[in-house]
Formats: sequence, structure tokens, C-alpha cells
Amino acid sequence: MGSGTAVFETIQNPGALPDSSSPFCSECLSSALDLLEILQEESRILKRFAGAELLALVPKKEYIVNELEWKLESVRESGANNFAASDTFKALMGEINKLNTSNGVFIEKSLSYWQDLMGIFMPPSYGPTGKASRRMPSSPRGAAFSREV
Repeated sequence: MGSGTAVFETIQNPGALPDSSSPFCSECLSSALDLLEILQEESRILKRFAGAELLALVPKKEYIVNELEWKLESVRESGANNFAASDTFKALMGEINKLNTSNGVFIEKSLSYWQDLMGIFMPPSYGPTGKASRRMPSSPRGAAFSREV
């Protein structure tokens, strides 16, 4: 997250932008910064395992992503066939991609953990062929819950 903050601070400094007349600066920069901010908030929420806050953030994230996609497509279709994004904008988009990937991996790993945990308590009742599955053979000692009192 340190490099994201550096990119964010660089972009906040108007002198750091190489070409302020670029369509990327005028059209897409504000949406990209909003998306970076949302992703950083999502990362903080994920670390706290605050599911309700995460669900409240999803519509905002979807809106910003759709807005940015629409703006990028508009810039591309505006006739600037060989438009070039500034290095700062590319760095910002790289940071957005990295943070989004990191959040996605965190969500997938957390979901896998909870699914595995639930699988311990609720084994599948049917196998892949549709027939009733047998109970799993007893686990080696020390690796299973014991009913002994």
C-alpha cells in the first residue's frame, strides 16, 4: 500500500502530471483516484473481516469501475487512435490492478478457509455420482474431533 500512497501523492501534486491536456488526465484521473481510494478502503475492511461494511462498499466500487470503464472507452473512441497515457496514469492503473488482485486473493483464500471449516461439520450427503456417500473413514488420532467426555 506504500507505493499506492506515493502514486496518490504524486498525482495530487499538479506539477507532477506530465500532460494535463491529456484525455486521461481530464476524463479518467478522478475516477481512477476514486477507485484507488475505494480499493484501499476495501483492503482495510477485509483485514478487519467486517462483512457488513464490505457489502456496503460493493455498489460504490461497481459504480466507479463502470464509470472508469466508460470514460476510458469514450477516450478511446474520441478519435485519438494513438493516444498515450502518462507514466503517472499508468502507474496509478498498475497500483489499482495490484490492489484489486491482492483483495481478490484475500477474499478467495478466506472463502476457501471457511468452506473447509464448514466441510468438517457438514460433510456432503451425496457423492459426485448422485448416490449417497459413505461417511468418511475415521481420521487418524489427533486429527479429528472426539466425542469422549
